[in-house]
Amino acid sequence: MASIKATIFFDQRYWVGTFERTDKKGYAVAKHIFGGEPADPEIYDFVLNHYQDLNFGEPKEFTLEIKRMNPKRVQKEVRREMEKLKETTRPSTFAQDYMREELEKKKLEKKRQSSAEKQTRKEAQFALKQQKKKDKQKGH
Repeated sequence: MASIKATIFFDQRYWVGTFERTDKKGYAVAKHIFGGEPADPEIYDFVLNHYQDLNFGEPKEFTLEIKRMNPKRVQKEVRREMEKLKETTRPSTFAQDYMREELEKKKLEKKRQSSAEKQTRKEAQFALKQQKKKDKQKGH
């Protein structure tokens, strides 16, 4: 069974949605930029039609701790959490940390890839230079 949490918030210029997915593989987060403020039907339509297009990162292991608490205390804490969510609709800090880690991984991969391409380009230039040098020696 998988659970999905969607958080829509205004981030400087655009409306952004973070989608947190928790299933047996682990915890993963995807981010989507909506642009203008999306209405509830638009979000529902997006989840129905474009959810599979979201790029979720690598599933991250997490542990779920279940603590038995007094039901009235739980109710009070839920009410407080809901009030907090009304004030600030930012994604959870766990989701932000996850997205930051994914961004760092992508940066490192891009750096490795560009470094390899640069090295290949240098080797090709060197080989071309050597070939020209040989052709010049032959008198062509």
